[in-house]
Amino acid sequence: MNDNINNESNEIKKLKDELNKYKKENEELKLKLDISVKENNKLKEDLIKANKIISNIQNNNEINKLRDELNKLKYELNMKENEIKDLNNKLKNSIQKEMKVDYNDIMVINFISGDFSVNCGIKCLPTDIFAEVEEKLYKRFDNLRNTNNMFMANAKPILRFKKICENNIKDGDVLQLHKLE
Repeated sequence: MNDNINNESNEIKKLKDELNKYKKENEELKLKLDISVKENNKLKEDLIKANKIISNIQNNNEINKLRDELNKLKYELNMKENEIKDLNNKLKNSIQKEMKVDYNDIMVINFISGDFSVNCGIKCLPTDIFAEVEEKLYKRFDNLRNTNNMFMANAKPILRFKKICENNIKDGDVLQLHKLE
């Protein structure tokens, strides 16, 4: 019986030693687990930081692209504004050139019809095309548009698409209007 007790006691001791060994391993594993959890949490934090950095880099790339696009559009806008200024200046210059008329160059041509239904003076310049002056007359006497008309100055027919000066018309000249049938 003593042997039996001794055996049991040895076995208990063995089991206790084994239990202590497992407890020790368990404690070591718990420590390793804690270390792994801490490392895992740190890696998660590093991943979050890395994702933020990547996101910032992507945002910076987008911002740079948008900034480049904005600069390109600003450049194009400046070019268009300069073009508009140039065109406005050209327009002003051409208007000023067109509008510059010497007061002494203005002349009046008198139109008289054979039936005296037309007796009218029209202001013009020696450089005006006769057809333009004729149009001024038709604006006052719209009914003349429906007739075939011929004009004479100083007993000579007037050529419609020549300038007033080329037709030898002078200030105050009287032009006869003849309605052709």
